[in-house]
Amino acid sequence: MRTRLAFALLGAMTLAACSGGSNSTPSTPGGSGTTTQTQSLTTQEAAQAGTEAAFDPVEQGDSENGLYNGTMGPAYMASFVALQSVADGACHNGVERTVTVISPTEKKYETKYFYDSACTELARDVVADVVNNGLGESVTRVAKNYGANGTLLSTRTTAYSITGSSGNFSKTETSSLIVGTSSSPAAQYGRTETVATSSGSNTSNVTGNSGHLTNNGNPAVDESFAHTAQLNNVTKTVDSSGNVTFAGSRAAQEYKGPFGSLTLSSSPPFTIGGASAYGTDSISGSVTFDNDGDLTNVSINATLFNGDTVAASGSGDPITVNGTVKSPTGATIATFTVDQYGDGIITYANGSQGLIIDWHVVK
Repeated sequence: MRTRLAFALLGAMTLAACSGGSNSTPSTPGGSGTTTQTQSLTTQEAAQAGTEAAFDPVEQGDSENGLYNGTMGPAYMASFVALQSVADGACHNGVERTVTVISPTEKKYETKYFYDSACTELARDVVADVVNNGLGESVTRVAKNYGANGTLLSTRTTAYSITGSSGNFSKTETSSLIVGTSSSPAAQYGRTETVATSSGSNTSNVTGNSGHLTNNGNPAVDESFAHTAQLNNVTKTVDSSGNVTFAGSRAAQEYKGPFGSLTLSSSPPFTIGGASAYGTDSISGSVTFDNDGDLTNVSINATLFNGDTVAASGSGDPITVNGTVKSPTGATIATFTVDQYGDGIITYANGSQGLIIDWHVVK
């Protein structure tokens, strides 16, 4: 079941408007291209950039944990794990799952998550179309999040290309996020990975590259943010119950530019265009998902290039994720609270609030 958060601002905003830019003139960073520059961030920028940094590992894990627990096809680990809910289309404590055979080489996996245990109030609908192409799999995953009143909050479309065998494979992943009924993405990312698993182990070592940009249209900031990162010291572990844990650390090169000006390369290595690099952030921690794909644990810490810090942790069942962005002196810049699908509220130091939709600050 899904946590009910009070979306106090929904009545005053339309979701379609949240994902578009404002009419003000975009601020311009200190240069063009990707030349590294030392730039300061305003308090509002730091709050948004810090929150995005903390959420990035959770967002990535949310998109791909189904590859390892079997909810997006045969589990891509050394051993298959049993699903928490059987795929019979019936309600199992707030979850409904079905598997449809399209052809001998194609299956469609659908998982519906509900606010209530009786499966009457839809919270999330995830459909993964899995095609066996002989060398591996191609997967198209569409995840839709809904508010408690039935409003469509977001649609995330992700494509995966996988070659290799269970436990040892390569994967390229690209994704875009639409907020509400907007026609333009609020966020995009690309990620390439090589996964290596020792014989008899359920822990994989992961190396690769990722790029991520956001066009969230926050009028108070009116900029686009992005980062690139090399994946180092990253592991994925699947336990005997099918719980998936992603853990490790990385350094991310951060970028910003006028709203809507940034571009993400379409293939690896994923790079950012049209932006100025302004510093490197360090992020470490772990996130865990159960074998139904629900987020169950978060422990993330990040240090931004200017010394600002971010800490995020989760508790409860269903989980609620809370976090704080602080200045180098320890002053609170912002706090945030979201449910297990990344929907909630950010509160700034001046008392004003904004929406977070699917792990992104959108207002």
